[in-house]
Amino acid sequence: MQRGGVDYVLLERRSEVAPHAGASICMIPNGCRVPVKWVYDRNNRGHPLAPRSDFTRLGFARTGYELSFGDRQALLQVMLDGIRDKSKILMNKTVADVIHSADGVTVKCKDGTAYDGDILVGADGVYSKTREALWNLAAKEYPDKVQKDRKAMTAEYQCLFGICSKVDGLDIGDGDYGYDHDRSSLVVVCKGGRTYYFIFQKMSQAYRGTDMPHYSRKEAEEFARGHFDMKIRPNVTFEAIWNNTLASNLVVLEEATFEVWTHGRIACVGDSIHKMTPNIGYGGNTAIESAAALASAIKEMADEAHGGHHPTESRIKERFTSYQNKRKERTDNIVKVSADVTRLQSLQQASHRIFVRYAIPYLGDFLANLQADMVVGATGIGFLPIPRRSVTVTMPLNPTQGDGLKESKLKRAALALPFLLLFFLAKKLMDPAPLIPWATSILQTGTLPWSDTSLPATFYHLKWLDDLLGPLVVFFSPVLYGLDSVSQQAFLFLVDYGVILAIWLIESARRANTFTPSQLPLIFTLASQFLGVGVISPLYYLQHYALTPIENFKASDMRLTRIAYTKSVLPAVILAYYIPLYASFLWPSFAGRVSWNFLWQLFPLWISPLASQVCIRLFPDTTEADRVSNVYRDLPVIRTTVGLLVGHSAAAWLYTCSKAGFSVGAIRDLILPPMHSPQEAKDLVTFAGEFLRFDSAFLFGNTFLWLGYLFWDIKHAGMLEMRWGRILGYAAAAVVVLGPGAAAGLGFLWREELLATRRHWAATTEERARKWNRKLGFEWEEDKVN
Repeated sequence: MQRGGVDYVLLERRSEVAPHAGASICMIPNGCRVPVKWVYDRNNRGHPLAPRSDFTRLGFARTGYELSFGDRQALLQVMLDGIRDKSKILMNKTVADVIHSADGVTVKCKDGTAYDGDILVGADGVYSKTREALWNLAAKEYPDKVQKDRKAMTAEYQCLFGICSKVDGLDIGDGDYGYDHDRSSLVVVCKGGRTYYFIFQKMSQAYRGTDMPHYSRKEAEEFARGHFDMKIRPNVTFEAIWNNTLASNLVVLEEATFEVWTHGRIACVGDSIHKMTPNIGYGGNTAIESAAALASAIKEMADEAHGGHHPTESRIKERFTSYQNKRKERTDNIVKVSADVTRLQSLQQASHRIFVRYAIPYLGDFLANLQADMVVGATGIGFLPIPRRSVTVTMPLNPTQGDGLKESKLKRAALALPFLLLFFLAKKLMDPAPLIPWATSILQTGTLPWSDTSLPATFYHLKWLDDLLGPLVVFFSPVLYGLDSVSQQAFLFLVDYGVILAIWLIESARRANTFTPSQLPLIFTLASQFLGVGVISPLYYLQHYALTPIENFKASDMRLTRIAYTKSVLPAVILAYYIPLYASFLWPSFAGRVSWNFLWQLFPLWISPLASQVCIRLFPDTTEADRVSNVYRDLPVIRTTVGLLVGHSAAAWLYTCSKAGFSVGAIRDLILPPMHSPQEAKDLVTFAGEFLRFDSAFLFGNTFLWLGYLFWDIKHAGMLEMRWGRILGYAAAAVVVLGPGAAAGLGFLWREELLATRRHWAATTEERARKWNRKLGFEWEEDKVN
């Protein structure tokens, strides 16, 4: 209000603004002196459930601010010191009554004083008098909503929070989350060993409405003694913390999201309209966000009511409604996330216990990404300049992203249904059933129908495996024999397939694809060997598109791939895919070609250990550092890997086209499927040739459709302004000139560059922030110097 030039008076119920009550606060922006450096998840014996997390360091790179813990009293005092006119703050003012009229609102206090204003904002906590007055007014217009709100607040947990002096065994800058049955803990150590702690306990009964328990000092001490056995670390129990306690308080943890935030000239903010458990530390930060949104709305009212005029009630209602609409969905989601974490940490369900035991050790940056979802859409104060440190980051603020604003995965899956249709179409047209009688006959006789050459039936000397792969080798026998009618087409297709294989492997190492099926290319490629990649690829692309919206790349480090794995992709593909492939075509003897084909058929199994175990050991993995300080480190590797494979694919295309005299018909046949389905083939040679042409057409048809979807996302996000006609023209030209494999690789590389160098249209980038600040007549110090 001070910065916006809005006249106000603040009525404080207590005798001081910043009392010392043993309360702490976690500031996601820069709230305190000592940042949290390491975070541990620990079991009920104090042992780590997973490697320690430096997610606060990653959060600093993403936002420009460190996650800090400190006394709530200290933060309130800093804010109080920033108010120039202290006469605006009146102490010991307990609200007794609120009188609302068409001309204004009057607050009567218990000391007999009364204050008039155009609007009333209630920041008076969980048991808000202002909210009660608001409900009484709104009940006439929204009786059902108000009735629901009166019963909305619940409580299932209680919490002992406090501050203690240094405890041996706890390190400065560490945060420890403790998981246990029906209880949990959070302990954070700051400057000088000053320690902030929370002990959470599920109550024997749940409470609803305003009928909540309140605890005495004696009850707090009894609660503390009941948790002396709780292990914060293997050698530190809660008893040691309690013995050093300086201040503490036992409270019930209310949880609520309300439907009615405003009515007429009254609005509520903070805990009075969204109350959450403190496990993720977002209660205070969410209240600050709501205050920022409300301040912007009030400033707009004041600007509209210039010249000594008062804002009309209709204008006030419009601005207050805008304030609630801007915040409601986001705060509801944060309250839910906080509730879920509270129950997870107290192991309320079997699913929680399974998750904690088997998933937490592999979560990686899950906590940092959870924080990112809550931070990225943070509300700013619309009439103040944007600080430079908040935009020179890897995750600029974006009001269209984050919790409550995420794209629906089901909607994206519905949009990607064409892939499902293509799957069923490919499955119908590429039914391998006709192969079975031919393969059975050839494997029984050991000879090929078009030659006296024998076909080796074994390679691995494991009957079940040789029997499984035998029909596949029979299918490829016309290709291996070198029959021109199918050999050149198959060779070109399989060379191109190597580009797609590399793309899938790179996507499996991308941070944005964590915990999605894209991390499992082995499953898709192995299934492709038996059913055809043209059949399986639409399933891969469907899940990738549905689960990887553009919002997944809000932080630049989410585009990053694991650098050691990415470096291993090219050698792994060459060793496990291309060398057996070339040997299958070029080995002097047919028997040798068959043997190499047996080896090539299981390339998905060879690539996985090569890429993830053997080759990765040859390259240092710097991902942990790169995600913080060098988010573009993998770009040269991706360019080189895909670029070389694109060049290889283009060379194979040009060679094949040159052998066909670059005729239009030959090029068309290399791209498009035949007019007849493979089921109509009368012999194995025809079946193999037509099947592989369909396989190629479906694979690259699906790939280009997938790229089209991805570029639609990029264009919708304002990261590419080029017209669709031009994009499609480039794609068509690349396919004709360089071949489908090379064209797909170039499309993938183009997308990679856009993800790395462009920002979403709504992101608060440095350039956009500078323009906004100049509109307000403000410049950063760096700009003044320059």
